[in-house]
Amino acid sequence: MPNKYPHVMSPIRVAGHLLKNRIISGPSTIHTASNGEDHPTEAGIRFFEDRAKAGAGLVTCAGVSIGGFNNDGVHASWDITIPNRQNALCDLAERIHLYGAKCTMELIGVMPDGWTVSDGCSIMGGPIGRGEAPLEVLEQFKAGYVQAAQAIKASGFDGILFHFGHSIPIAQFLSPLTNKRTDQYGGSFENRVRYPLEILKACRAAVGRDMIFDVRFSGSEFQEGGIDEAEGIRIAGAFQEEADILQVSAGMHNPDWMTWTHPCGFLGPMPNVRLAEGVKKSGKITQALVSAIGGIGSVADADQIIAGGKADLVVAARQFIADPNWIKKGLEGRQEDVVPCVKCMRCHDSDNYAQHMQCTVNPYVGLEEAIGKFPASEGGKKVAVIGGGPAGMMAALTAADRGHKVTLFERTDKLGGALKFATYVSFKWPLREYMEYLIAQVNKKAGVEVRLSTEASPEMLKGYDAVIAAVGAAPIVPPIPGIEAALSACDSYGREAELGSSVAVIGGGQVGCETALHLAKLGKKAVIIEMQSALAPDASKTHRDEMLVEFQNEPNFSSVLNAKVTGMTKGSVTYEQDGQSVTLQVDRVILAAGMRAKTDLADSFMGKTDFYAEIGDCVRARTVEWATKEAFYAALNI
Repeated sequence: MPNKYPHVMSPIRVAGHLLKNRIISGPSTIHTASNGEDHPTEAGIRFFEDRAKAGAGLVTCAGVSIGGFNNDGVHASWDITIPNRQNALCDLAERIHLYGAKCTMELIGVMPDGWTVSDGCSIMGGPIGRGEAPLEVLEQFKAGYVQAAQAIKASGFDGILFHFGHSIPIAQFLSPLTNKRTDQYGGSFENRVRYPLEILKACRAAVGRDMIFDVRFSGSEFQEGGIDEAEGIRIAGAFQEEADILQVSAGMHNPDWMTWTHPCGFLGPMPNVRLAEGVKKSGKITQALVSAIGGIGSVADADQIIAGGKADLVVAARQFIADPNWIKKGLEGRQEDVVPCVKCMRCHDSDNYAQHMQCTVNPYVGLEEAIGKFPASEGGKKVAVIGGGPAGMMAALTAADRGHKVTLFERTDKLGGALKFATYVSFKWPLREYMEYLIAQVNKKAGVEVRLSTEASPEMLKGYDAVIAAVGAAPIVPPIPGIEAALSACDSYGREAELGSSVAVIGGGQVGCETALHLAKLGKKAVIIEMQSALAPDASKTHRDEMLVEFQNEPNFSSVLNAKVTGMTKGSVTYEQDGQSVTLQVDRVILAAGMRAKTDLADSFMGKTDFYAEIGDCVRARTVEWATKEAFYAALNI
């Protein structure tokens, strides 16, 4: 059978190494696979091994720090300076090689003791650093790079990814916005690229030309006064003499521009490919290959990028988490079966700010070994799933995969449940794609019968062996005078034309914020009235940061915090703030005061079968991640 994607799947030679295809698995540091060990654990090794098993031509691992082991109590940090600590790293490299892939190790340029390029610069978008790194520190740091490079080579890796992007401390040398030095490493362009180039040259001299040098940098920081696209091309031109691959990323480690570093729904599909294309087609890059990164999730898209001369290779990270089999499915012409990444950054947030890495759409993440040991199902049971939202659909699919016969009851005429709102919201396009994926999977899944416009009752469950209730939640209606005049946020979607030109949204949680932002982007004046002192405290960290930036940049959006609503009509809302009563005139009031689980309805199905479970919002109103996990767990246990 001819290869449908000959460009991305064609082999390519890099620094003497033959890559079997042009797909690179980008670095994802598995902090939650570490308990403070100074070497990769079995869970950490398996994570990267699985990328090779999934078909990547080059797998980039992450975890080594410059200067040796540094346990900060949160992040993984592997010691590559002591021989017997390298044993696990050698194992990691060989388990990647086992699947015919090559491997590189990422080195993140965070200088020791909080030093930065200049005074006032931050560390990874966090606190302001110690100040301008003195020359002796720079020499020590460069020597640390050389030591790490030699140890990486000795451990069997085929190359190194030098992370010089996203305004991390080493990348701050490159940007005129952050580099305010007055010595030989600051001022002119030649001075600003000097220190990163010295690191590359010193490492090259130490390990030779047979190591792949992949250099990540921001093709644009998008910040006025920082690296723009023209400057990004100049940086690429400077690095090409020592680099084998130029990985053109984007953005900075701060809330304003991180959404470009990890593209989300506020941006369109694959927004950063144009930066790689600009570098590739500049005519100035003749000695290095160019890779594109950022929201690439299909083999077809990857093939078109390379066929169009936009890049020589493509890098994917989150898509390998959402669906490790995305390459195989794509090559088989089954793109509709690829689980789409919803760009929520839950993988990042759970790995960096929690203690268990998770994925909104892939319940296997973090539990691969445990699920692999789960008892096989005998199948053959008759299962009723009540509710056709994301939880119900995932439960039905999982139960059918386990060999059971499933009837999915949905009281409305369409599947989708709480995800239906994504059909109307521009920045929720990744979630809409996931909803459409689930619906398509359910509709074609053997063993699943869908009954739309059917409200299940306990009496209908006779003859079933198992029942899973996924009946969702309903809006909370607080006892506010005139509240009956308000329209719930759930009911406002699809009725935007009826809302007039100004709206007040009662409640500043994630639902209220997204509703108000959606309406503001449609041109309506939207004000949130919230009792607490902060907006969207229930949102995950990265999504909340992204929303706050959108709020600042949206002229139609405003908020009133620390305010208690005391009354309303269809066209007005009254609130108290700082002892003062204020009445706003608006065209419509929308209620987003939270959701209450339909516990009583769910409980009405209890006891009708030997197996019973409740999943998703009818347990407690939360996010799609919990719907996915609980549905999967419940169906797995039938």
